[in-house]
Amino acid sequence: MTIMENENETYLSDWLAGKISDGQLKQLVGESDFLDYQKLKNTLEGYTTANPDMEQNFSAIKQKIETQKSKKTARVFPLWRYAAIAAAVLLFFGLFQLFYFSNTNETGFGATQMVTLPDNSQVTLNAKSKLSYPNLFQYNRTLDLEGEAFFEVQKGSRFTVKTALGCVTVLGTKFNVNSHKDYFEVICYEGKVRVETKGKIAILTPSESIRFYDHTSENWADMQTKPSWINGETTFKNVPMQYVLSQFTNQYNVVIDYPKSVENVKFTGAFTHKNRAVALKSICIPLHLKYSDNGAGKIIISE
Repeated sequence: MTIMENENETYLSDWLAGKISDGQLKQLVGESDFLDYQKLKNTLEGYTTANPDMEQNFSAIKQKIETQKSKKTARVFPLWRYAAIAAAVLLFFGLFQLFYFSNTNETGFGATQMVTLPDNSQVTLNAKSKLSYPNLFQYNRTLDLEGEAFFEVQKGSRFTVKTALGCVTVLGTKFNVNSHKDYFEVICYEGKVRVETKGKIAILTPSESIRFYDHTSENWADMQTKPSWINGETTFKNVPMQYVLSQFTNQYNVVIDYPKSVENVKFTGAFTHKNRAVALKSICIPLHLKYSDNGAGKIIISE
């Protein structure tokens, strides 16, 4: 900016403030500039401005920015987010179908069933038992068991049997798992078995057994090569009567009434799966218990 321009701005400021007259300004800046200044003055006289409200203006600007952001979000972000959620849900259910327990085998009262798994391992289910395993079992050798089953496991990756009371883990072996209510029993017939329940871990080798019930654990030797129930007879060694009678119920689909004093009486012996009357005598006579069987599905046991 030149010195002349600074002087002209000073004249204009004084003229607009009424310090110099029109004639004085015309002499100072010339006819041409005076006409331009006159037009500017006429324009300014018709234009008024209020004192700016800075807080209000800032709030208005902020609101406008937020509105624009919300419009962009409404058009773009939710679509991406919902698409991602939908994809995750589909992926989850797809993997669930492949890797989780979508295959189920279940037995009724007095029935057994042999199941050949995708890795050629074999499982024999005892009465009133349920086995679940995933479609791609060979990549995730994990099963869920409710009840009792005998396992003949092919060698390979880790093989895990999960029950409500504990887990059994092996690589390749033969073993029996019995999980009912609060009774958990594992018998190893071949190989090595790792048993874990309620923070306790036990390693079983052939002929070794362990059971957990009523906050206690017991070990004993079992010299059989497979569980007797596969051949139609359930055997017990020092097992409380409440669990013996529970097994009897699974085989014969009956209701048994017995006094509470009988619950923890220990029983060693066996009963057949083929004749209810003979089975009942096999349990009650050695313990000097009385019984009545109306033949309609209800048995009463007394001392």
